[in-house]
Amino acid sequence: MRLRVPTALLGMLACLLAPMPADATASLDLADEGAPRFTVYGPREGLSEEIWSTVGVDARGFVWAGSASSLARFDGYRWTPWPFADAHSLVRDMQADGKGGLWAIFEREGLARLDGSQWSLYPATSKFHQRFSDIRHADGSDDLWVSLDTGFWHFEAGEWRSDPGNDSVQKGPAARIEETDTLFGEPRQWMLTTLDGLWYRKRADPRAPAAWQRFERPEFRGWHGTDMLRTQHGGEEELWITSYGDGLARIRKDGVRIWRAASGELPTEALYTLRATTSAAGKQTIWIASRAGLLRIIDDKIAVFDRRHGLPSDAVRGIKVQRNADGTDLLWLATEGGIARAALTPSQWQTVTLMGARENGVFAVLPETDAGGQRQLWVGTAKQGLGLLRAGEWRYFTAANGYLPAEGVRQIWNLPGPDGRRWRLLSLVGGQLLRVHDALRFEPMSVPWTLGPDEAASHAIGRRIDGRNELWFATLHSGIFRLRNGRWTRFIAEGVDPDWTVVGLAEQVDASGRSWLWAASNRGLARFDGEHWRLLPADTVMDADGFRSVTPIVDGSRTILWASSNRSGVVRLDVTDPEHPRRLTDTQVPAPPDPTVYSVVPDRQGRIYVCTNNGVQQLTRQSDGSYAERVFRRRDGLVHDECNTNAQAIDDQDRYWVGTLGGLGVFDPGIHTGSRDTQPKPLHFTDWIADGVSTDPQDRDEWKLPAGTREVQIEFTVLSGLREQESTYRSELLGIDDGPGAWSHDHARRFSGLAPGDYELRVEARDFAGTPSSPRVLKFSVDARWWEQPLVRMAFVLLLAALVAGLVLLYNRGLRARQRRLKREVAERTLEIRAANARLTELSYQDPLTGVANRRRLMEALDAAIERSVVRGLPVGLMVIDVDHFKQYNDQYGHLAGDVALRAIAQALQSATREQDLVARFGGEEFACLLIDADIDIVAGCAERMRALVEALPPRTLGNRTQTVTISAGVLSRIPAPGEHAADLLRDADRALYQAKHEGRNCVRRANSASAMQPTRAT
Repeated sequence: MRLRVPTALLGMLACLLAPMPADATASLDLADEGAPRFTVYGPREGLSEEIWSTVGVDARGFVWAGSASSLARFDGYRWTPWPFADAHSLVRDMQADGKGGLWAIFEREGLARLDGSQWSLYPATSKFHQRFSDIRHADGSDDLWVSLDTGFWHFEAGEWRSDPGNDSVQKGPAARIEETDTLFGEPRQWMLTTLDGLWYRKRADPRAPAAWQRFERPEFRGWHGTDMLRTQHGGEEELWITSYGDGLARIRKDGVRIWRAASGELPTEALYTLRATTSAAGKQTIWIASRAGLLRIIDDKIAVFDRRHGLPSDAVRGIKVQRNADGTDLLWLATEGGIARAALTPSQWQTVTLMGARENGVFAVLPETDAGGQRQLWVGTAKQGLGLLRAGEWRYFTAANGYLPAEGVRQIWNLPGPDGRRWRLLSLVGGQLLRVHDALRFEPMSVPWTLGPDEAASHAIGRRIDGRNELWFATLHSGIFRLRNGRWTRFIAEGVDPDWTVVGLAEQVDASGRSWLWAASNRGLARFDGEHWRLLPADTVMDADGFRSVTPIVDGSRTILWASSNRSGVVRLDVTDPEHPRRLTDTQVPAPPDPTVYSVVPDRQGRIYVCTNNGVQQLTRQSDGSYAERVFRRRDGLVHDECNTNAQAIDDQDRYWVGTLGGLGVFDPGIHTGSRDTQPKPLHFTDWIADGVSTDPQDRDEWKLPAGTREVQIEFTVLSGLREQESTYRSELLGIDDGPGAWSHDHARRFSGLAPGDYELRVEARDFAGTPSSPRVLKFSVDARWWEQPLVRMAFVLLLAALVAGLVLLYNRGLRARQRRLKREVAERTLEIRAANARLTELSYQDPLTGVANRRRLMEALDAAIERSVVRGLPVGLMVIDVDHFKQYNDQYGHLAGDVALRAIAQALQSATREQDLVARFGGEEFACLLIDADIDIVAGCAERMRALVEALPPRTLGNRTQTVTISAGVLSRIPAPGEHAADLLRDADRALYQAKHEGRNCVRRANSASAMQPTRAT
């Protein structure tokens, strides 16, 4: 059964989308907006914590990376450091030679070549090697060059040979060589230098090349070149040139284009290298590694991706493109914080913008079509104003540029206005309401609520009643307002304080055509019957600690109200009869991934999106009435796991827009992500570990194990290039196993205690798409030890028979010895049980969260201290401590952060005490401290040290980024009077604590025995 969005909710969705003209069919193009989805590798995946500068791919398909001092190989799961004793300097570049070898440039040692799995230095040397140049010709052949201090070497017949034209090179070092066929009307070779600009020569006989000539353009005089790339775009050749400090250049037949940082076109001019790919839409894409991140150029539009988009570092040193067997381009990035990989494939999730990511993210999103039929997108943030995406260009409206009276945007809506036209309304933090005209004029509206820093219109809907349009507004501190016939009317639910926080509104039209309104508020759910707002009874909605949104959805003959709550997930009510709502307790709907839910939004195909504090849940109704779920998080492409309230929308193409703490993302269910991958991938044995000694198999198919080998582990991998964790394997030890094992993700096989003999291990693999690889068989043998020879075994049998008789004689003696040993073991076990009981007793006195004593331990110790004080005539000190505003801290940062804060506070309290003092968690955020033989000055001084230590705790120690905490304390010290008990001392210290709370918190107050103050608790 398909869920239907009720007519009223369709009206609410229409508030998000302006009317669509018949000729407006083009989708809002986001192809050039989204960031690639990066998979990041660092120390946890085996990389060292140093700068990584380049990446290469060997003939077998393994990816290698070079760092400031070493090499590492990637097998699809982990990076393995690869020792190379002959070289320890920076790896400048890596390149395959097309003949089975992979070359690397070490800054000090020069060239090195990988042959199989062994690296060796190339015997010929030069002072310096800059970069490889891999030139692909039209006929599919490749030329490989390496740049030197002056000129180049060319790779021919397996050797590096000096270019005959090096004598005409005037200055260096050379950076790269490139070739063009038609640029400037003739075939040319181009030489880029690191200090002296750009040079060229006509392509002629390679044995007698023409002399190099300077490319006489003033832009390239003194150009500090780093890389150069020939591309074919729009049927004509282009030459792209990067530099370190001089910008980015492109040469075409129509001239030279320069991008500079000073003009705002580049985020930096520290550019390292570049590569080109072609998008699924056929667009040429230029990728540039820079110190400001990864740059992407499409149609001369530059996008920058950095740590905010998931890169391990803003400094990207190297970039390579690896093409998979199925034609998928993989982008490999070497950065100063690790390696990153991005598969350039279509994704249902796209990051649209990171507006607000450094503050609280996106709070308003409105995809719509303007009066001219052009689709556009409005995005509002808490601190960075309002953004508009139209025709691929962003425009921003802020207080700084004079468009807005304040920076904070709470919401934006497109609603049917009272005059019959569409009204685009913008709600600002502070309570102001603006009408945004199509001409981008922001017109302030007069509002009836009181403006203030914490006030805002949090939600708005439009409805048509009695032939007229009216607007309804929810506010954060003033309840609900209606604008009808030019008049404002305020509504407060019966029995609710005027400071009523309402966050969500929705309209429902029942079967008789009567309109009802629902509201989500801090006091629960409320219903409007046409005259009055009333809260639903608590037993109907349960204690959900407030609600954030309400969404009525038609389900067959029923209308179900989905309400998102602050702490209790989604509450569902059957509101088919709105006067008698009934809570649903069925288990057909999976629980959301987090109990804090910000919105519930349905699309037109029956999918329901639940946005939470820990990802987005997509629900799809099944034929049996249950719901299937998918949960999306960052690993799936969601820009951030934590949503923002009511910052979600469905557009007219059923795309789901989600504003989060880290920016705005969009999910397009219409994008097909099924793999086109049908090409088998290579299956390799990657490690051969015998008794802990690892050896690279190097694709050897036969191995011999020495006699006495106890354990063998054989690892294997299918080099799929992406989603390796989804690859599956099965293996069979031929002649030993009953058959192939079950398919699993385990990519290793381990054997222990193998008998001498010959073995064959057959391994099968399938990649993430289920495409099988060609099976591999590894043959190995285990040699027999001398005593495992047949004659030796026969001798052992005879010897064994002789020994049996002797063993029988020793049996009784052994039996008695075992009896004695058993008695010893019983005694030892008894001691262990006693020790365990003692440990259990210790744990019963300890608070499990903070590690300090619990209330039970405190009360027992306090009773003992009172008896001791009376007998010895020495005072007993006591303090009661409470964490200030801890409930607000928990509400703002969550209970996990609250737990972290309590542990940090407990440690700070303990650090301020003497060895004989006892710190205990008394309950919740309250602590107590018992001090033996301590006068009031000692007790008060200790409490003051505690207060200062807690106040100095940094936010990160407390589980957040910005907020510190304080404590208040009440202290006393006295010799208890006859008849006084622990409760009496706690009561007096608690009164002093109340005085500290009353006098401003974050202070220490001494108990006054004459005080008549009641022990009311402050929170």
